[in-house]
Formats: sequence, C-alpha cells, structure tokens
Amino acid sequence: MCKGNRGDYRMGFLEKLLNYEKVCIQCHNNPDSDTIASSFGVYRYLQTKGIEATIIYSGPEEIKKNAIKTMIKECKIPISYVDFLPECDVLLTVDCQYGEANVEKFSANQVMIIDHHIRTVEEKEEYLIKSDYQSCSTIICELLLEEGYDVKADYELSIALLYGLYIDTSCLDDLYKSADKTMWETMFEGQPLLERLMKSIMSVAELLIAGDAMVNHYLDVENRFAIIEAFKCDKSVLGIIGDFMIRVDVVYFTVSYTETGNGYQISIRSCHEKFPANELAVYLCKDIGNGGGHRNKAGGQIQKEKMECKYENQSIFEVINNLLCQYVSNISIL
Repeated sequence: MCKGNRGDYRMGFLEKLLNYEKVCIQCHNNPDSDTIASSFGVYRYLQTKGIEATIIYSGPEEIKKNAIKTMIKECKIPISYVDFLPECDVLLTVDCQYGEANVEKFSANQVMIIDHHIRTVEEKEEYLIKSDYQSCSTIICELLLEEGYDVKADYELSIALLYGLYIDTSCLDDLYKSADKTMWETMFEGQPLLERLMKSIMSVAELLIAGDAMVNHYLDVENRFAIIEAFKCDKSVLGIIGDFMIRVDVVYFTVSYTETGNGYQISIRSCHEKFPANELAVYLCKDIGNGGGHRNKAGGQIQKEKMECKYENQSIFEVINNLLCQYVSNISIL
C-alpha cells in the first residue's frame, strides 16, 4: 500500500537499478498517463542516487493527446521519442513487458520490468509484475516509499502518479483494489493541476471515437444488455461510454471494450441487482484475464493469447456476446 508498507513482493526492487551507471526507462508505445508517470517515478528516484537515466518511448507515432502533453509539460517530465535505444547498461520497461506487441522491442543486454498487467513473460528476479494492481503508478509509489522517498513532497511526481491511477481506473469509476484505493486516499489533496488534468481527459478524436462507438452499439433487447466496441481509446473513455449507455431505458447492463497491445480492456456498468458488474467482470475474464469492481461499475483485462486458446476462432465480440447470453440464461433459470 502507498504508506511505506513493503507489501507482499520482493523488497528493494529499485535498489537493483543502482548496480548500473546508465538506465534507460521505456514506456509502451502511444504512452498513456500511467506508463509515463510510473517511468517518471523511477527517473526521480535514480536522480537522487546520482544514476544517469533517460525516459523513452517509440512506436508508429509520437504523443498527440493534449492532456498527455499538458501532463508532460506541467510535471516537467523529460520523455523522448526514439527510433533506437540510447546507450545504457540496462533497459527497464515500465507498465509493459519486454517483447509485447505494444512496446517497441530494442535489443538490450540487460532487461528489467515493472508492470501490473497479466504476466506474459517468465518469472525472473529482474521482473516485477503485480497483476493484482490496477495501475503501475501505485506500484511505483509503494516502491519509492520503501526506499524512503517522500512522494507527497514531490509535487510534480505526485500529480503524475495520481493522474496515472485516475486514467487507469476509468476516472476512478472502476477503482476497487485496496492498494490503489489507499494510494489515492493518501496522496490526493485536491491539487489544482490534477483537477485541470482530470477535467480534460477526452480529446476531439476520442469524442468522435466515443460517438461512433455509441452509434454502432449492439443492443440485445430481449436480454437487456448492450455491447459497445471503441477503437483503441483510453480506459477513461470506455467508462464514459458505459455511463452514457446504461441510461437507456431497456438496458440493464453494458460492456464496452477496446483493443490494447496484447488484449482488450473492458468496462462494465449495471443498474440491476440481478447483474452485478463485478460478478460479470469476473465471469467474462475467467481463465483469459482478470476483472473486478463494484456492483454498479467494474472493469477487467482480457489477454488475446489466452482468449484465442480457450475460444479458438471466436472474435472478442462473439466471446463477450456468447458469455453474456449464457450468464443471462443461467440467471433466468435460477
């Protein structure tokens, strides 16, 4: 938890980085607030230890979203877009796992990982992967506090980490893990810059994506649910889409989803006691990811590789639709 508690993972993980003179910290492609904030946290720590560190990202395109640009500028985050790996002794991927489709793979002699997504790599001492956390920002906050770093006193870093958590939990609508909740409750103090970032989460492009998704939704009137696919958008936008669709009078629950680098992010909304959102999240993600939340709002992640293994040639829409129909049928029988 974000109060100096070492938690249940290996101790002193950040100290491993002190064995190197030059550390390159890599965000995933098309960086969001969580990967940038988490990388910034590691960067700040290494600065205090006199270690040379750089924050990079790569991929098809550079950052375009205004809210992310504002975060980078106001929090003074030194992140650079690169086509090749700068000279370094170790490459640390943050909020992503080395070799995944959503992170440019650079050849490196030594690789370390800090992430909160479903594990896709083997277990190693150099890999810290905590899939039971909702954001990588929370993990970084805990790691920093372990090392005696006063995160709260570092205004820019605290804003960045809070914003990373905020976006990764659909504007806190899907916030339910105890460690992540504790981080927010401990760090949040109504900071003006954070308030500004929180009120500008959607770009014009994402507005069009959300509008298109809602126009092209799938509605099962008989079973009283809607499925909405959104084209590669932030988790926060999924939450907004779900909050809008659940207001339709014939809808009892909704599932909105978007594709990520190695899978799909889902967001669930419910307004009926027979269909708890948290139970639906667990049901949809069983054996192919993880999910959870509250009775009215929940979220989850589905891993492509596991989904394809279990459901063979079914598309993500077919998987979700079939599972929801089965769930409703089981409820009706009961």
